[in-house]
Amino acid sequence: MKEKITKIADALSGVSVSTWVVLATILLAVVNAILTVTGHNPIEVSDDQLFQYVSWALVFASIGYGIWKNISITKSAQTADEVLKLLKQGLVTVAEVQQYIQQVKEKKNTSADQNTETVQNTGNYKKD
Repeated sequence: MKEKITKIADALSGVSVSTWVVLATILLAVVNAILTVTGHNPIEVSDDQLFQYVSWALVFASIGYGIWKNISITKSAQTADEVLKLLKQGLVTVAEVQQYIQQVKEKKNTSADQNTETVQNTGNYKKD
């Protein structure tokens, strides 16, 4: 019995979240259809309540979608998305991106050192 449960769990571990949502929706639709055909009212809500539920569902769905898709608003975030896209397409490697980042850091440090020397050479720098 334990082996069967383990096999089932292993088989289901690769199923995506969207697949589970679709399956749950289908199951709810079938149960609702069966209850309706047998003369039962499965959802006893007024039109106003239904409107409120749908409105809240849309609010949470839009928030969830925004978080899930990581919507990039700033120019920096959009550029990071472009770099990620290039990485996924194989047009650039992680090593190349890391090398570029290191070059920028080194250039920044060199520039900061040169600015310090300029200030010291102008005589406006106080030595302790």
